[in-house]
Amino acid sequence: MPTRILSILFAFGFSFLLFSPEASSAPAKRLPTMEKYTAKDNTFALYKPRGWKVDSRALENGKVITVSDPGSGSLAVMRILKMRDPRENSKTLVSSTLKSLRGTVSELTLAWARSTTDQRRAAIEFRYVSTRKIPIRGRYYFNTQYPDATVFGYEAPDKEFVKRKSLLLSVLSNFTILDPSVAAKQPEDSTSRKKALDLRMTKAKSADGSFSLLVPKGWKMEGAKGQVLCTTPGDGIAGFISTSIAFWGPSQIPHFDSSRIPGVIHAPYTRPVDALILAMRETGSRNHKVLERVSDPARAREASVALKRGIDVERASLAFDSRTGVRCQGIYDVSGFHPLPSGQWGIGVSGVWAPQNEFAEYLPSLLKMAESYRIDEQFAAVYVRRGLENLRRLTKETAEKTARSAREIRESSMAAYQERQKSMDYIDYKRTGYIRGEQEWLSQAEGGTLYKSDHWGLSREGKSVVEGQDFNYYNYKGQNPRYNETMTPVDISREVYESVYAIPAPSLKKVGSPAERNR
Repeated sequence: MPTRILSILFAFGFSFLLFSPEASSAPAKRLPTMEKYTAKDNTFALYKPRGWKVDSRALENGKVITVSDPGSGSLAVMRILKMRDPRENSKTLVSSTLKSLRGTVSELTLAWARSTTDQRRAAIEFRYVSTRKIPIRGRYYFNTQYPDATVFGYEAPDKEFVKRKSLLLSVLSNFTILDPSVAAKQPEDSTSRKKALDLRMTKAKSADGSFSLLVPKGWKMEGAKGQVLCTTPGDGIAGFISTSIAFWGPSQIPHFDSSRIPGVIHAPYTRPVDALILAMRETGSRNHKVLERVSDPARAREASVALKRGIDVERASLAFDSRTGVRCQGIYDVSGFHPLPSGQWGIGVSGVWAPQNEFAEYLPSLLKMAESYRIDEQFAAVYVRRGLENLRRLTKETAEKTARSAREIRESSMAAYQERQKSMDYIDYKRTGYIRGEQEWLSQAEGGTLYKSDHWGLSREGKSVVEGQDFNYYNYKGQNPRYNETMTPVDISREVYESVYAIPAPSLKKVGSPAERNR
């Protein structure tokens, strides 16, 4: 078995020339200063640039070693695997690798794939977009000789891929297995029980002073406003979390489409643990399995009464694959807050996780971290005070907006009423004139003088001018008896009517308007 692994690694060196012709023709470039790295368990050694991180984790069917540059996002990966089925070959390994990648990255595309005729070796090139929205280009090489297999590859930002390729290939080609039997051993093959990890911790406080936490040396802690995420550097395969996560479901508010809100997780309300799994998938983990799940209706009722909102509470133990392919296990306490009319809902989660085959060793330290988590009392008091001040300010603004809206509605209603009254006065004027057989005429030549035709003839400003059939209501067409002009009927339009009688508002009708005068 060790001989097989070494022979596969030896064959890996030739696969660069077989599947990457440009590698042999690329001009030699001066590499940065390299330093030797030997695994703590003496299973492997490699050379890497200074400052680069090395992570070694066990998989269900082998081991993965990742050498990464924290600054650029470039990395070299080496996987020593065991095949479980004699029918497996490089083709099946390529398929499973791409499937795994699709579960952790976005916009994955396969540029090309090549294999030998016996399908024992293969190579692929792919592209995807990282979580930081950076286009990444990668190339993986697969070698199989049942029951052993290796996957060696490298990734780098697309713009730096050619520049970084020689350095990443140098890291891969200098990888050496010191103990092949241990490197390929399955996690369940180990019979010796590991001792609990004794992580050296120091008390750390958030930048805004909202919380404090015991943090293991070298671990990364981030958070604010009482929310915290503390993980192992680089891969984040172990850690502690206490935070809230927002979701948006269908809105119940008319004319408000919550599905258009960008940058949030869109999903209808689900049970707390299911919502947590949905959020974990957004960060790149996959293959989630619920090992244990318990609801807590008593806590849910108590919280619902206190917050005056529907709440569900669950505790669960989950197993999942991290974004780097490490099988992990975690214990979580999750509260789910029922949706608001806008469709917004969310969960509050606290929990710890670690690699599944090391969970028992990590657990004492993780529990110590969780027990040390404290919200700063002064910050909490200030936060509550500011919240009340903000509530009072919003209440005042809401009252002012309500009063302003009521005033605007009242003014709008009054304007509509006045407009309606104007229209009614004009219609009443036309109807009354028709019933009485009277028609008023406006003379432009005489500066707005009013004439009126009725059953007997034509009058001017109330004084009779001409009598006879030709000048009565039925026959007169508006010809001015004094000037050569055709006068304008007052009822020809509402604008002419209002200009003649100059009515400022229906509620303040001018005394002597035709509507009053005819009553």
